[in-house]
Amino acid sequence: MRDNEVTMGGNGEEKAVSQGTQPGYAYGWYTTGILMLAYTFSFLDRQILNLMVGPIKADLGITDVQFALLTGGAFGIFYTVMGLPIGWMADRYPRKWIISGGIALWSLMTAMSGLARTFPQLLLARIGVGVGEATLSPSAYSMLSDLFDKTRLPKAMSIYTVGIYIGAGTAMIIGGTVVGAIEHHPDIVLPLLGAMRSWHVVFLVVGLPGLLVALWVATLTEPKRSVRAAEQADADQTGFSPARIWRFLASYPLMSVSLFLGSAMFSVMSYADAWFPELFIRTWGWGPQQTGLVNGAASLIAGPAGMLAAGWWSSRMIREGRADACLRLTAYAAAGIALPAVLMPLAPNGFLMGVLLLPLKFFGGFTPVLIPTAIQMVAPAALRAQLGAVFMFTVGIIGVSLGPILPALFSDYLFQDEHALRYSLSLASGITAPIAFLLLLIGLRQFGRRLAELEGTPPRG
Repeated sequence: MRDNEVTMGGNGEEKAVSQGTQPGYAYGWYTTGILMLAYTFSFLDRQILNLMVGPIKADLGITDVQFALLTGGAFGIFYTVMGLPIGWMADRYPRKWIISGGIALWSLMTAMSGLARTFPQLLLARIGVGVGEATLSPSAYSMLSDLFDKTRLPKAMSIYTVGIYIGAGTAMIIGGTVVGAIEHHPDIVLPLLGAMRSWHVVFLVVGLPGLLVALWVATLTEPKRSVRAAEQADADQTGFSPARIWRFLASYPLMSVSLFLGSAMFSVMSYADAWFPELFIRTWGWGPQQTGLVNGAASLIAGPAGMLAAGWWSSRMIREGRADACLRLTAYAAAGIALPAVLMPLAPNGFLMGVLLLPLKFFGGFTPVLIPTAIQMVAPAALRAQLGAVFMFTVGIIGVSLGPILPALFSDYLFQDEHALRYSLSLASGITAPIAFLLLLIGLRQFGRRLAELEGTPPRG
């Protein structure tokens, strides 16, 4: 940020005049596309595990709670905790190299999952995946905020985050096809590696291609960092300081609750999808290929539709002067997702259950687009990636971890029956949906006030 000079445009927005050349919007969209590809591989490597619950539990002799640790607890804790120092690095050092190194790490650790023979070995490999994936979003949020103005940023975020559902959907379809094709041949012999279980091979196949994406990201041009004139005095404060982060959050307590805790509670319902493939298997006796196709299709159709709708709708509202659009629309989505999230697991047949996945995935796509955008809009320049990491931290601790674990706890300890998974998922959503809606609403006024402070205009409403 020391390389930038800042001038103000006539509309009060910042313009970064750097010593180098800032890439134009065309290159910004190109960068967005590559980051979206990286996010796709991130979720492909993360979600492929969810379609292999049965084989992994049988081979390793583990419980639902232990499996939830692989998909949520251990992965989520390291994914979120490592995001904080990585966010500081992204606010100070070239972000493309941080992302490239992270992709290489999580790809290798996904492949290493294919070599695991015990639960502790697989747990350590999944922790490595979490650490690698923690590099992506804080760095990507920061890069995108320097590549686009506030009216284009929601659209760019929507394209980037589409990778969530493309990766998850692809994982379901490819994983289900592979597992279904080889479920009658659980042992496969590979050169040098010898006899392996079928789920080991899936990890190897999906992990190694990510190394090529890491090389591609390394070719990107690092964008110059923009600073709003209202915060120029803080532009050089790039040291890691939890106290500075806390002071900012404490200055806007209700806004902070909405952006971080509200979005985290919303994400509990989204990350419960770790159990959706197994839900169809346990409830209706479907095979991996059929459940992978249904869950994958829902992710590929409804998820991106929700994300693109969120980006388009919020950009339009911002152009019309509704600066709080990102947070307001997320609250609306929390209300919209409640009913399908509660009813989907209780559907009387597999077809209706698959149909109800569509609105659940649609509204679930709002949070990953709108909340990171909202944070970048209100964050001080020196804290953009770090506050993005705080978002990852709260979503990871509450959403990524609790999303898979809460239904598992209900199944193992409340209902004491793994076939009660449908009731566990419905109960978990019934608890979290109203809490998320209320937490998202309470910070709207402070969010608007913060935006008005940065723009130098009186807040609306």
